[in-house]
Amino acid sequence: MSRKIGGSRTRQMFPGEVREEGSAAARRTGHVLLLDLPVESTCQPPSDVVEVDDAVRVLLEIPGVPAASVQVRVLGNRIEVTGEKTPDFPPGETSFLCLERIFGKFQRAFEVRGSVNLGEVSARMANGILVVTIPKVPERRGRERRIPVTTG
Repeated sequence: MSRKIGGSRTRQMFPGEVREEGSAAARRTGHVLLLDLPVESTCQPPSDVVEVDDAVRVLLEIPGVPAASVQVRVLGNRIEVTGEKTPDFPPGETSFLCLERIFGKFQRAFEVRGSVNLGEVSARMANGILVVTIPKVPERRGRERRIPVTTG
């Protein structure tokens, strides 16, 4: 089952600041819908989805994973993030009193619908957070466009 991410809601970003998300940006740049798709994976890193005026950003928390171990792919209207977090302890007989960290392959997939440019998706990794930026394109429906009339 997929989970819908999007829609208008009011949220407090910082103490004293309240803003409405979704509706005003949707009117200015077009509606964007992001679906969190189910995947068969050992681990699914937690993610946040943020919509700003000119883009949608997906933030994935993957601390301890080098950028070289992460792949971001666009397949049609689907964005897939895969990678692997390798153990940072020596192989063999390591005696753990407690092991809560997760190692192994991970995957997340999102279906994107709406006024976005999937040809210009970018990804940046900093401080254990992968930021995938999906640029928006201006909404074309409802806008007047003059068509020149030629002769001959």
